[in-house]
Order: sequence, then structure tokens, then C-alpha cells
Amino acid sequence: MTVVVTPERTCVGCRRKRGQAELVRLTAEGGCVVPARPGSPGRSAYVCPDQSCLEAAVKRRAFVRAFRAPVTLDPAVRCAVARLTSDERQ
Repeated sequence: MTVVVTPERTCVGCRRKRGQAELVRLTAEGGCVVPARPGSPGRSAYVCPDQSCLEAAVKRRAFVRAFRAPVTLDPAVRCAVARLTSDERQ
């Protein structure tokens, strides 16, 4: 019997551990937090596809800590999370 291990990551908003595929991966480019492109290298942060988790991460300054630099949130991140949230509801 083969055991399949899926990587787990922690949401920076709610601090719950979930499977990597269930979360939105974000990276910092030029001082902005943006959705990660497939295969993009470097430091990243993960957030649940839920608007409340994203807002909690912004309020707690979790992205600044995760990226170890001052960063701002790109509007594309809110759109990506909103799109994934609506996809889950359908």
C-alpha cells in the first residue's frame, strides 16, 4: 500500500493548516504582494480562498512578516481570492 503525502501549508490569515492545493499562493514582487504564477520561485505566503482570511492577514500585518519586507497588497490579490471564493460556492 502506497501512502500519498500532500504538502500542508499554514494560512497567514487564520493560521489553520490546510493542503497546499486548497490555498492561494502569494509572492512579493517589487514591494507588492501578487498572486504567484505557476512555478514562480522565491518566498511565498499562503491564504485561504476566503475574503475574511485575506482581511485578517492584512490587519495583522502578516504579509510584512511573511516576506520580511514592507509590502503592499496588489488589487489582483483581492480579485483572485474573490474568484476562488465564488468558485467554491458553486
